Amino acid sequence: MVFYSKKGPISSILTWLLIVGSIALPTAVHLELGTIAEDLAVTDKILLTVICSLFTLFLLSGWFHTLYIVTDKALKIRGGLFSWTIPLEEIEAITESKNPLSAPALSLDRLQITYGKSGKSKFILISPKDKSLFLKSIKKIRPDVLIEG
Repeated sequence: MVFYSKKGPISSILTWLLIVGSIALPTAVHLELGTIAEDLAVTDKILLTVICSLFTLFLLSGWFHTLYIVTDKALKIRGGLFSWTIPLEEIEAITESKNPLSAPALSLDRLQITYGKSGKSKFILISPKDKSLFLKSIKKIRPDVLIEG
């Protein structure tokens, strides 16, 4: 089952401000608006455009391709260009969280997935739009998983 990330207001505003800024900066430089580009060589302008374009693509990929897939054997997490696969048998607990750490989650309304093998626990933060359906789909396959909050 596929779950898309919830998009919170804070992450929405920050993401779109960065996207607009990374488009506006090279545009202003190429149009020579103000004093921004006074001392820049053509190669510097091209480099700035390439870097800003890559940054914009990175942000857009995260915005449009952050999702979580629950299969019979694993939780697959995709956050833009990055992906994780967590075997369902390794999930120890799922806890509600507002942790602001960087994560494949586009909202601060998050779930902390604690997982690991042989006592080496790790965690990842996610923010599925429909948390209750997400939790039900995990519980259906792994009824012994501890759900807190």
